[in-house]
Amino acid sequence: MKKTEFIVQTMDKVITSARMHELKEQLDSDYSHLVGIAISDTHCSPKAVLNLIKIKGIDLLPENFEVAHILTSSNVEPNSKFYTMFEPVSTNGDDMVVRFTDLQWSADYNLQIHLLLTNNPEEVKRGVFN
Repeated sequence: MKKTEFIVQTMDKVITSARMHELKEQLDSDYSHLVGIAISDTHCSPKAVLNLIKIKGIDLLPENFEVAHILTSSNVEPNSKFYTMFEPVSTNGDDMVVRFTDLQWSADYNLQIHLLLTNNPEEVKRGVFN
């Protein structure tokens, strides 16, 4: 059976306070590259930040990156939901570590970080799937 050209892997964490929360998850080893990231806008405040996001000890985004830059919603067309990495990030089943803080947290909510993984990063960037 042929596997799909790409998958969306989701990291979930219940945000229970304004303190820093850490998420750590192994990325799907059947896919070799991370090409995009998105966060559902369900309850994040405009002051939420990604304090850290790393694979293999390499920072993927600047420290204290404002989540507002990569929020997505149902109002965004499906092919535009992901913040595209400028260069595909080699993963091969490595762990991803995310530290997240919502400075205006007011009630518990489920944070969902969506990761676009593929073995054909150039095809995904162009939106071409065979």
